[in-house]
Amino acid sequence: MDDIEEQTTRSEPDKDDSPNASTSVLASDPAPTRSWQDEEQVLPKNHIPLVFFALLLTTFLAALDETIVATALPTIVADLRGGKDYSWVGSAYLLATAAMSPLYGKVSDLVGRKAVLYPIIVLFLIGSALCGAAQNMTWLIAARAIQGIGGGGILQMVNIVIGDIVPLEKRGTFGGYTGALWGIASIVGPLVGGALSDHASWRWCFWINLPTGGIALALLVSSLHFNPLQNDKSFRQHMAEFDFQGLVLLITGVVCLLLGFNQGETSWKSPATITLLIVGGAVLVIAAIWECFTSRSPIIPPRLFRTRTTAIILITVFLHAFAFFAASYYLPVYYQALGASATLAGVKMLPFCLGACIASFIVGFLVNILGDVRRIMAVSFAVMTLGFGLMTLLTNTSSIATQEIYPLISGIGFGGLFFPPVTATVGLVRQLGSTIGVSVGQAIWTSEIRRRLQGVPGLNIDTSSSGIADSVRELKNIQPISLRNLVQHAYTKSIAVIWILDTPLLGLSFIMVLFMKHYSLKRKFVQSDEESSQPRTGAAPPSDTDDAHASRAADSAHDQPEANDEAYIADQAIESGRE
Repeated sequence: MDDIEEQTTRSEPDKDDSPNASTSVLASDPAPTRSWQDEEQVLPKNHIPLVFFALLLTTFLAALDETIVATALPTIVADLRGGKDYSWVGSAYLLATAAMSPLYGKVSDLVGRKAVLYPIIVLFLIGSALCGAAQNMTWLIAARAIQGIGGGGILQMVNIVIGDIVPLEKRGTFGGYTGALWGIASIVGPLVGGALSDHASWRWCFWINLPTGGIALALLVSSLHFNPLQNDKSFRQHMAEFDFQGLVLLITGVVCLLLGFNQGETSWKSPATITLLIVGGAVLVIAAIWECFTSRSPIIPPRLFRTRTTAIILITVFLHAFAFFAASYYLPVYYQALGASATLAGVKMLPFCLGACIASFIVGFLVNILGDVRRIMAVSFAVMTLGFGLMTLLTNTSSIATQEIYPLISGIGFGGLFFPPVTATVGLVRQLGSTIGVSVGQAIWTSEIRRRLQGVPGLNIDTSSSGIADSVRELKNIQPISLRNLVQHAYTKSIAVIWILDTPLLGLSFIMVLFMKHYSLKRKFVQSDEESSQPRTGAAPPSDTDDAHASRAADSAHDQPEANDEAYIADQAIESGRE
């Protein structure tokens, strides 16, 4: 496999040379206290504008499909007659994305980036074609899971590839573009889905991926290059180090939790809900213990949580995604509950979208100029907390101005943290946050509506999960007006409970960010065809995709001091994981 990156070895006595996802190398220097800022990063030669355009295109499609069904679901459910499976159309995609996230970075370290990136793009396109051709809900849900496996891999691998081909000090700009596009796609998804379902067919929500995805794949195959890799271990040896047990435990725990959240839509006290949540939590605890003591390369290296800054980053990434996807899915529902069509609900999302996109572009350049990500993160979370706090006040009687301004404020805060995850762990945490955020939001919304509408005289609305969602389009036709206002108030106040949950979580993130350390993101780099001023014999410091070496390095007497190690991990996670 000539596309695999060149394997470098750490100049240490133990000679542990497990794969490293980074293509950066250290200049030869035996001093263990050498600063990571003195490294030279060897980059492969690429036509960056062309490659980056293709990466942006695939990112846009994968991110678009995370939310494109938000406004199209009522139409899809009515067409396929599968109301009881309503929430699974969105959850299947996000569930598959989150469950498979740990796999992509690890496998790409073993077999090369191209060997993973290209097949998952093809898988995403196959899933899209099957979704568009679905004849029943079971077919659609299965196809969405296939699409999610590919889409999650795209979001993960695109950002890993950017980390391989772009120097650290320029990742702020590239991350700004990628993050803004990811934000645009995630937020305009409801607009596109609503427009297609209203004026064409909901099937084009999925078929739209085929021509654009095919073009992007062709560009990448012809233009993308990596540094060559020389593996000192066979594929079988690499696979022997892979933590399959940890992966199975992690996926099992996540799936059980998400199934429990979906069951919670019916009743939080049901035996099925309680059992799934308990089993999911217990399996995740077992997975965490396994990761701490396994001799294999851990899926989520416990060493990341030994540094305050990195632990804070991972927690805030989770909470950011949790709140953002809840807003992306349930703000359109709020607008539709007030009488907006699917298309108009998407239009009303534009202030939220534009605020996020503009902020993302600005922050990308500020990171390059200032190099101070902690301050930017703090301001962004403060703005998000303010915006969500104001959104808790939105009801059916709120003015048009407040319906747009409050989400605009939230969007500005979100956009400040729309940098893509270069590392596999950050990508996994983000996917978990988004999946759980949507599932919890759905459970809260439906259970609250049942409680608020119970016993309302003269009301004939199906309060099942599918009935509640499908009836949103019919609220404007309820007569008399007094009953309509009562029902709309119940719907909007139920959605406000989601914002009430998210607001303190975002406030907690703001407080946590204040305890992060500050690091500069400046670093030396050379192109792969240029001569470095010093021999390139050392490997980069361990990142969270550095397999077996990462798990052992923290306890090694030859490793760098914790401050330097934390700084390096921070530079990998902060500049990408500020989401």
